[in-house]
Amino acid sequence: MLFEVEGWGLEKKKVKKSVGKKRRFRESEEEVTDEASKLGLAVPKQKKEKKEKKDKKDKKDRKERVELEEKVEAGGKTRPGPGSNSSKEEVVEERPSKRVQTLPPAYGDDIDASKLTPLQRKMLNKLSGSRFRWINEQLYTTDSKSALEMIQRQPELYEEYHKGFASQVESWPENPVDVLTRKLVYKGVQKMTNAPGGLLGVDDHGGKTVVVADMGCGEAALAINVDNFMQEYKRDGQNALKKFKKKFGHGGEVNLKNRKLAIKVHSFDLKKINDKITVADIKNVPLPNASVTVAIFCLSLMGTNFLDFIAEAERILVPNGELWITEIKSRLVDSNGGTFVNAIEGLGFKLRSKDDKNKMFTQFEFYKSDKKKAKFESRSHARGESTESEWLLKPCIYKRR
Repeated sequence: MLFEVEGWGLEKKKVKKSVGKKRRFRESEEEVTDEASKLGLAVPKQKKEKKEKKDKKDKKDRKERVELEEKVEAGGKTRPGPGSNSSKEEVVEERPSKRVQTLPPAYGDDIDASKLTPLQRKMLNKLSGSRFRWINEQLYTTDSKSALEMIQRQPELYEEYHKGFASQVESWPENPVDVLTRKLVYKGVQKMTNAPGGLLGVDDHGGKTVVVADMGCGEAALAINVDNFMQEYKRDGQNALKKFKKKFGHGGEVNLKNRKLAIKVHSFDLKKINDKITVADIKNVPLPNASVTVAIFCLSLMGTNFLDFIAEAERILVPNGELWITEIKSRLVDSNGGTFVNAIEGLGFKLRSKDDKNKMFTQFEFYKSDKKKAKFESRSHARGESTESEWLLKPCIYKRR
């Protein structure tokens, strides 16, 4: 053999296998200080002071954590249900992963965030975010009946959800409720009610009234915005429109042509937090057949049975009544929303327009067509063997980190 040279003895030695260069790391100053103390050696003054400072900071942090935990335990209870302790709030296109079976504890109303330290505020925000994400996941992964029962058992969850959602929307380029408010008012004032291109109205004491159903209204912001405008409009339509343009914008080309506009908004959701809201499962709202001219779903097609909501809208809408849907783009199963449009059209509607210019959400405008043209004989036919949250609109789940 080539390397069997007398005197070398390579055959008796183990040759270490090379794995490339390795960087050698020094022991940290804390480790050096600890070892020096154990051996009874003198610790350099600078290193000793640094270690004492670090120990003092760790002790302070531990104390702050304990104080906040005591406040939280005093103000809330632990309840069963899936949850997450993530502080991130990124919306991702994914199916729900394995869930923790506990709702994060609530925090007491007596906690004054302005008096907390930065670390305590960070922990409080993390806890609040965890509860919001848990509630959000329940609303997207259960049916509307279960969601209503959950809110009736734990009414405080409704306010917590909408508070968390409002925080999310603040980072969006535009609030979708403002967009819908603007669309409703501008369309109403530019054309006479029931005129081509204008809003439809129903007979009401000799006049025509635009009747709107806000399905899943949240805090009824749409009704509040419209009612505030209508109060001004009845006194002085021109001045009311001028103020409205200043507040909501995008009205440069809008002129007041309809001086007999009348709008009435019905608002439905899981809890009555103000006088505008009627509590209802929006698959079954307390309105007569063919009594509504515009049905609106603003980010409210939640739950595993939202095709039932569309069927309810078809029931309450007058012939040619309008269906306005605003949905988060990441929920659509395809980039152009074709699958979603086909499903809605299959339940008796026709697409009139689609606006996807906003980077966060897409707006769809349908109108109620002749039922004989519907592609699906029933919701079960449209749904198939899986719920709509599995093949039509993906649940909006916040990523855990």
